[in-house]
Amino acid sequence: MGMATGGKGLNSSPNVTPFVDICLVLLVIFMVITPLLSRTLDVAVPPKDPNQQDTPPPTDEQLILTIKGPADSPRVLLNREEIVGALEGVQTRMEELMKNRRASEKVVFFTADNEVPYDYVIHVMDAMRAGGVDKIGLITDESLDATGGPAAGQ
Repeated sequence: MGMATGGKGLNSSPNVTPFVDICLVLLVIFMVITPLLSRTLDVAVPPKDPNQQDTPPPTDEQLILTIKGPADSPRVLLNREEIVGALEGVQTRMEELMKNRRASEKVVFFTADNEVPYDYVIHVMDAMRAGGVDKIGLITDESLDATGGPAAGQ
């Protein structure tokens, strides 16, 4: 069985049938065991309270800078208060607000209308950085207004 004898001498080619049998048995064993190894854990999540807000209301210490308006004359607002002299005003106002804050509190959230040119947005962000802001959080949800609350009509 291992070696066939014939008129030409010994034939030393391996017999692969036992090897294939072993591989098929291992395959069947793994196919049976694999579903038994995966275990799940059911978790009961409490229902959401309809009175609970998704985002906390803004505090006096939380700063939200917004750029609104058409592309030719955008307005810069800090917590609904307009900043005069946009770029210089932003830097000056940020320096005033950031000088008494700890490093971990030097955060300003930032949003801009789609109509505002990209380069203007970058210049305002640079003015914020120059004013001492360490971290700028970008607000991307269109359903929020400048204070972080729900927009009108929502």
